[in-house]
Amino acid sequence: MTYILVDKYKKQNASVSLFSFLSTLFEHSITEYDLNTNPDIHLLDSVDKNTIGIEEIKSFQLEMRYKPFQEKFQVGIIMDAEKLTIQSQNALLKLLEESGEDSIYILYVDNEKNLLPTIRSRGRVTYLQSESVSSEIPEFEISDMDIAQRFELANEYCQTKDSAISLINSLDEYFRTKLELEIKNGNIESSRSITKSLQILDESRKKISANCNRRLVLEDLVLRI
Repeated sequence: MTYILVDKYKKQNASVSLFSFLSTLFEHSITEYDLNTNPDIHLLDSVDKNTIGIEEIKSFQLEMRYKPFQEKFQVGIIMDAEKLTIQSQNALLKLLEESGEDSIYILYVDNEKNLLPTIRSRGRVTYLQSESVSSEIPEFEISDMDIAQRFELANEYCQTKDSAISLINSLDEYFRTKLELEIKNGNIESSRSITKSLQILDESRKKISANCNRRLVLEDLVLRI
C-alpha cells in the first residue's frame, strides 16, 4: 500500500498532520521520537538537500527489505517527496510495485502533481488538513498585473527551487478555485482559458523539477497565464 499525503502547509505546520495520520495508521500514538526509535518506521529525509537521488532510494530499499519487528507492518516515509528526481521516482516505482502486504509507503508532498503520474497511480492520495495556517502568498488577480509587476513576481520567487514551486502551487490553487466558480456559473469560454493556464502551470512545474532555469521558467509562466 502506498499513501501520497498532500500537505501544502507542511513546512509551517511542523508535520503535525503527518503524526496524526501515522497514529491513525498504527492505532496508537506516534510522535517525533518514534520516528527515530521505532524499528518499523523508516524515514528518508533530505532536509539539507535540494533533490532526492537514485542512491538514496537504493539505500531506502535496503532498509525496507526486512519484515516488521514489533508492528503489524513496517512504514517507509519519504519526507519532501517533491524533491524526488524523475530518475529516482522511476527507481521508486519499481520498489512500490514489488512491495509486500506488510510494507506501507508514505510520500509526504506539498502537491501530488510534483510526482510522476505513474507514481500517483500507485498511491492513495490523501489531503491532510492543517489548522490555523495561512497561505504562503496572498491571493491576487494576476490578470490585473502589468508586465513589470509580473516580472517582479517571477524574480521574487525564482531564488530557490522550493519558492518557485510554492508560487506555482499557489497559482494552481487560485486558478482551480476560479475554474470551479466559472464552471458553476456556466462560463464555458472563461473555463477553457483557465484550463489552459492550469496546463501552463503544470508544464512550468515539470520544468522547475527538472532543474531548468527558474527565472526564465517563471518569467515565461507569468507572461502566458
